[in-house]
Amino acid sequence: MINETKQDHVFYRIVNGMIRLLLAGAVFLLFLHSIFSTSFVGRLIREDGSEQERTLNITDSPLRHLMVFFLLTAALLAGRKLWNVFGMKKNDHPSMRGEKEQAARGNRIFWGLTFLTVVLAVSYVGMTQFYPGSDPAKVYETAMQWRQGDFSSFDEEAYLFCYPFQSGIVLFLYLLSFLFGEGNFVGIQLVNVVFLAVIYGLLVKLSGLFGVAAGESTEGFEKRRMGLQTAVYLVFLLWVPLAFYVTYLYGILPGMALSLGAVYFAQRYMALRRLRYVAAASLCMGLATVIKMNCLIYLIAIACFLVYDAISLFFFSDERRWKEGAASLLFIVCMGLGVACCTEVSNAAVERIAGQELSEGEVMLSWVVMGMQEAPLGPGGYNGYISNVFTENHYDQELTAQASMEELQKILTGMLKDPVGKGIPFLARKTAFQWNDPTFICLDRTRGRKSGTQVPEWLISSIYGRGSVRLSIALNYMQTCILLGMLLYLLLRWRKGNLYELMGAVVFLGGYLFHLFWESSASYTIPYFVLLIPYAVCGMAEWVSFLERIWVRLRRGESGGVGEARKLLLPTGWREKPGRVFAAAAIFVFCLLVLAFTRTNLFHRTLALDDDRQGIDASAQFYQTGSWEKPY
Repeated sequence: MINETKQDHVFYRIVNGMIRLLLAGAVFLLFLHSIFSTSFVGRLIREDGSEQERTLNITDSPLRHLMVFFLLTAALLAGRKLWNVFGMKKNDHPSMRGEKEQAARGNRIFWGLTFLTVVLAVSYVGMTQFYPGSDPAKVYETAMQWRQGDFSSFDEEAYLFCYPFQSGIVLFLYLLSFLFGEGNFVGIQLVNVVFLAVIYGLLVKLSGLFGVAAGESTEGFEKRRMGLQTAVYLVFLLWVPLAFYVTYLYGILPGMALSLGAVYFAQRYMALRRLRYVAAASLCMGLATVIKMNCLIYLIAIACFLVYDAISLFFFSDERRWKEGAASLLFIVCMGLGVACCTEVSNAAVERIAGQELSEGEVMLSWVVMGMQEAPLGPGGYNGYISNVFTENHYDQELTAQASMEELQKILTGMLKDPVGKGIPFLARKTAFQWNDPTFICLDRTRGRKSGTQVPEWLISSIYGRGSVRLSIALNYMQTCILLGMLLYLLLRWRKGNLYELMGAVVFLGGYLFHLFWESSASYTIPYFVLLIPYAVCGMAEWVSFLERIWVRLRRGESGGVGEARKLLLPTGWREKPGRVFAAAAIFVFCLLVLAFTRTNLFHRTLALDDDRQGIDASAQFYQTGSWEKPY
């Protein structure tokens, strides 16, 4: 096991409780957004008749979402019942198979699904061959300019002069062009396919940390873990938004794959205490931040667990394990050095290739300011502020930082003066903008791009037409089930779940908090949402197992069924009769408050967002009806 220290000390309970409460709060807010409204990239018609891209919102039906969840629960219960009836007849009981055979079978399934992932993703790349568009086009074009000896991107006001932190991804594409040939963007997209398979594989492996399912013995651990990991992989294959990003050459997939590699090696280190995992994690973290700066969120999450690990080893282990605790703290230093060294090597390589020095670039604080402003695409999206303030202050970082701070103070002062009218609605709409689009704008990032081949009609429909509507609706319900599964995981594994298995969830929490104030885009938040899927699958497995145990005991006429439900769902002090009365009263009052809130204007401005109320035909655009109907 990863954590060999005692799990019943006060410090553990405090940390475990705080993390789970923060996660539950963030996920619950996203869940409310998901069942009451749906966001998507639509169009506004200007006065001159031209169109402007805008993230729109339509109301959703909580009842339909809950019905889908109950149908999914019923299907899982029926599937598990059939497996228990017919699966055991095939002489496949865990005790009849050795652990090595179970592990070998699990590996065959894992590599079979990995092969299927690669085949499907390669087929998608081959059938589309989409040219880079939007920001990836700028990055790719800059890399190809380097191949031709053109380094004008370093000139004043040019791309790398303003955004020198993008030099890492440009260097990455530049080096790959020597492997695949100049201008061969399809070859680089195939590299993204490999990174996609690595992401799925690492998340599946990390889901093995969730341990034994509720109510089961440890006898068939390998088989149960294999079942969970297989289920996680199948959900990844069904949840397709991340797969669409294989043609998006912006560092999202390689950065995420390398960051998850650091998480995996950190987990291996805390399990086995081998120093080679420190070196591997530090290298992965350094390379990840070179390609994508916001991968530092992963580093911070890992560091938090290493600090906890050191404190546990220092003060709460049976024997004071000072060397291992010090090694955990040294791990953090090594990751920091890995990031610094990789960044320095990358910058030195870029400057040597270009024969020019990298500028300091725009001030990071200006991104926070932009993230707190309105934008054409949505709250906190790109609106040109970062470029404007940099130019207006003559590319002086100190003056730009001062101007940005003054503007941020004005924004925050206005929000604090009127939190109900400005602050809360803005943050709520911003959250919906970047988290409540069930496709995570994967279709929008694909539309409008030229193709190097004839794209099949069915695939065009899936991107532009009626197929895209059906896909969006399916992903909408799937998103709700993922969020609800995550909530069930947090509840049902509150006590027995190991704190260390929450590392991926803490990365999600870091991304959630970071992008609450940073520049908004669903393409920035999708790497964090993906991390919830293994937890959601585990939560659904726990939920089904819990219902089965309650049902069996109720059929037998035992009081243990209700007693077990009370034990799981109520804190210790609320399990006696006075506590149950208080709990029932608290739940009743909470329901009344929620019902009252749904009748307020603030509810419609934060959760039940509906642009149809503003006279925009948002529903017609989402469902492609009327004048917005597409001929596919």
